[in-house]
Amino acid sequence: MQIIVVVVPQIAEVFKLVPLNSIQWTYTIGISIIPLIIMEIQKKFEEVKFGKTIYQKAR
Repeated sequence: MQIIVVVVPQIAEVFKLVPLNSIQWTYTIGISIIPLIIMEIQKKFEEVKFGKTIYQKAR
């Protein structure tokens, strides 16, 4: 249903949607990447602190 709101112009007008500019896209991408970075840091911290590997590399 969210896709319909974004894709159908008449419905998008009801919700007053506008396209993002390049600065807004930069913020959006940056904020989206933050959880990935935090999870990778947490995995490395647990590996160092507890000596357990979350994911092992294929041999």
